[in-house]
Amino acid sequence: MQFSLPRRCFVVLATASSLKEASVALAQDASDQSSGTFDVDASGETAAAPDVHDVIEFKHFKANNKTQTCMGDEHALPFNDQIRGVNLGGWLVLEPWITPSLFYQFLDGDEENVGMDMYTFCEVLGPEEGNKQLKRHWETWVTEELIKELAGSGAVNSLRLPVGDWQYEPYGPYIGCTDGANDYAELLLDWAAEYGL
Repeated sequence: MQFSLPRRCFVVLATASSLKEASVALAQDASDQSSGTFDVDASGETAAAPDVHDVIEFKHFKANNKTQTCMGDEHALPFNDQIRGVNLGGWLVLEPWITPSLFYQFLDGDEENVGMDMYTFCEVLGPEEGNKQLKRHWETWVTEELIKELAGSGAVNSLRLPVGDWQYEPYGPYIGCTDGANDYAELLLDWAAEYGL
């Protein structure tokens, strides 16, 4: 089977038995740079095109397409600018070294009732009190004013937002404790889009 690829691009080769096999096949056939056509299987066997699985769609982000990571023209995408980002850590995923004030309440507790991370924070406080404290934190830690200020500084053009798997499928102590986290993530995406980040 052959794929016709723009230069400087890689394709997800679902038909290869390993990543190494795929990269070797691409490297061996890379000499045919004029057409950008690569033989995937040196044995001459044909294979179906890679399956395109459903992807999570995000409101403000569109992938180039489902099999390519870049276009042939290096100026075709707006992502060629240098990325200058900031991490919004400690907001949706608590980290005591970033947000120690949320963990001060556990200083005088016994070892079994100490919150040291998001899991134990929710475990010790329970769903109602944990969610109450988290919502207050989510409302004040990252605000629209902060995003506007970051965008206006000209020093930042990208945001990194750590999220936990429990936001999408709550389990254990996260059930009830992290309710509403996705709403704040969506709000951040709206602000970022509005201010060009």
